[in-house]
Amino acid sequence: MKIYSLLLTAAAALGICSCASISSPDGGPKDLAAPILVSSSPKSQQLNVTGKTISLTFNELIQAKNLTRELLITPNTGNKYEVKTDKETITLEFEEPLQENTTYTLNFREGLTDITESNVAQGLKLAFSTGTFIDSSKVAGTVVELLTQEPEIGAIVALYPAADTLNIREDLPYYQAQADSSGSFFFENIKEGDYRMYALIDKNKNSKYDNENEKIGYLSTTVHVSPTTEPVKLQTVRIDTKKPILLRRENYTDRFIANYNEGIQTFSARPLEQPTDSIYFKPGIDGKAFQLFKTQTFAGGKAILSAVDTAGNMAIDTLQIEFTGKRAQLIKGAQLKVTNKSDGDYSAGQTVTIELETPVNITGTEPISIMADSVLLQKLKYPEEITLDPSKTELRFQLPAIKSNNRQLSLLLDSTAIVPLQGEALKFKALPIAISETSGTGSIKGMVNTEETSFIVQLLNMDYVPIAEIANKKKFAFPKLEPGQYRIRVLVDENKNGSWDKPDPELKKPMEQVYFYPQPIDVRANWDVEDIKLEF
Repeated sequence: MKIYSLLLTAAAALGICSCASISSPDGGPKDLAAPILVSSSPKSQQLNVTGKTISLTFNELIQAKNLTRELLITPNTGNKYEVKTDKETITLEFEEPLQENTTYTLNFREGLTDITESNVAQGLKLAFSTGTFIDSSKVAGTVVELLTQEPEIGAIVALYPAADTLNIREDLPYYQAQADSSGSFFFENIKEGDYRMYALIDKNKNSKYDNENEKIGYLSTTVHVSPTTEPVKLQTVRIDTKKPILLRRENYTDRFIANYNEGIQTFSARPLEQPTDSIYFKPGIDGKAFQLFKTQTFAGGKAILSAVDTAGNMAIDTLQIEFTGKRAQLIKGAQLKVTNKSDGDYSAGQTVTIELETPVNITGTEPISIMADSVLLQKLKYPEEITLDPSKTELRFQLPAIKSNNRQLSLLLDSTAIVPLQGEALKFKALPIAISETSGTGSIKGMVNTEETSFIVQLLNMDYVPIAEIANKKKFAFPKLEPGQYRIRVLVDENKNGSWDKPDPELKKPMEQVYFYPQPIDVRANWDVEDIKLEF
């Protein structure tokens, strides 16, 4: 019994040692190496492939990571498959045999990783044929956003055979690729023929254009894909066919506010009984809200509001407008109105706009004072130096040249000289205003060299928001620009109908051309940027 017990103890000790000998040691260098494909069935470039399975074996333990989403199999024949993993091997088992006489390309993208650190098997593609040859046609190109010409990173690029009834709104692409970080894409091993080509910013990840919040790029003609296809440029846009919606109405004693669900490009308001008259309005900063003011010519009643969004969709609403409730207090007293200025500083000669709480009358001759701390620098005269806009809610003046070492000044508004049309008197706090160390404005001038006769030259800020535009002039000038960077864009009216047409919701008519000056333009104070040449 003692010998038996000793043998059991020894065996247990050996078992413990044996288990310890196969366990991974703690610590050590982190695995940074990507999995390497050792073999595949079928092999890359193999011909006359048959069957329903594809397998790949790697040099380490492998796992599928979102493979059904990452794996692009072209052409898309609708043949569903199941993914099976066995240590170093991944197998795809299809429901039906692979299609005869077809060149298949499998692009795994980031769908396969190792188990230890999830390192991606980089650049993993497999091409083979169920026929006697590999298709060698190819097509490459770029995808950019039409109105910015910025690369569309990750855009889906889709090919549909021209003779087929498949379409991008309802059907998965026959061939599919993805744009890289520079907007470039590349198809290879394509069957030669004519194809309809699209680019899609696929928000819901279903490879279909079924949502107007997605951007789409298309060509009005088919592309013949061959071994020597010329590069293709696709330009994406968001095609909006929905009318603006009036979401909310706000009634106050001094104004009525119409709030829409999207930005409005053009707006108008007129009394129903006097259709030739117009109601004065002021848009909000976001372009979605419009303030209609009570005036001597319009004190309320039925009115027709027309709103057109940036896609040209129009909404017409007939409303009963009543100026009731309390005075609007969107702001208290007064505030400096935000402009296109990027740094928030003002220079001599630039326009300063002050928004007021409610419509007012100016009863004094010097309603605004410019102060440095408690020192009066200058009083501004009305109406010689100050204007009041038609809504009577905005004061504007050109900032005079101030002799002061203090760059932080303030504006004092005289509440006895700025009197509300109704309600209690206004209370004004000092409005701080920062003075730029550089004074003055600049300009951009140039020439247009083109055979086109109808076009619009647009000046944009760095966020691609239009600031000014000039139509159909071979010489152009944008004066009195605040220092900073600007872009120039040209919209070409190719069909010469007097406007730049929005892209076709049916994806058939060609998009009208957009041209950008190659680089941003720096504008400095008291400096003219000349000799800008636009060629298209």
